[in-house]
Amino acid sequence: MFINLLPEKLVIKMLVRRRLRQWALVWAALLIAGIVVMAGNYREVQQSQLQLDALTSEIQPLQQLQAQTASLDSRLNVLQREVEVLESICVPDRSLALLAVLGNAAKSSRGKVQIERMHLSSSANREAAKKSTATTPPGYLCTVSLQGVTDGDQSLASFVESLRNSQVFHQVELKSSLMYQIDETHGRQFQIECKFAESPGT
Repeated sequence: MFINLLPEKLVIKMLVRRRLRQWALVWAALLIAGIVVMAGNYREVQQSQLQLDALTSEIQPLQQLQAQTASLDSRLNVLQREVEVLESICVPDRSLALLAVLGNAAKSSRGKVQIERMHLSSSANREAAKKSTATTPPGYLCTVSLQGVTDGDQSLASFVESLRNSQVFHQVELKSSLMYQIDETHGRQFQIECKFAESPGT
C-alpha cells in the first residue's frame, strides 16, 4: 500500500511539471517539424522565383518583338493606304497616245469624223488585282468616252471598226447615234465608249 505523504500543493506542482515536460517534447517536435516544412516551402518558393525570373528574361525579347511587330503592322497599314491613294491619283497619262490612236482611226475611216469631246477615266482593275503577284502589280481599267460627229452611218461604222482593229481597246461600244441636220449639213452625232487595261509604270 502506497501512501503519499507529500503536501497536496507539492504533488500538484510535480504533476504539472511532469505534464509540461511531456507536452514540451511534443511541442518541440511539432515546432521542429513546422520549421522543416517552412524551410522546404521557402526553398521551393525561392526556386520558383528563380525560374520565374529566368522565364521573364527569356520572354522579354519576345514581348519586345511583339510590340515591334504590332508597330510595323500599323505602319504597314498606313503605308498601304497611302499607296492606294497614290495609285488612284497617279495613273499614267495616256492622253497623247490615245489622241494619236484616235487620229489614225479617224483618218482610216471611210468619211469625215470629228471628235468634239474626249473624257478619260480610270479605276483599279479588280480582276487584275486578284491575279496580281509581287512581280505583276495590279492594273487599272481605263475608259475613254468619245463624243463627236460624222457625215453619215457608213463613216461612223468605219470609225468604230477602226477603233476595234487598233488592238489598243479590248472593248469598243457605240453608246448612242443620233441623226442631225444644220442647214444643208447632215450627219450623225455619236457617243462611243472604249475600254482598255494597263499596269502601273507601263
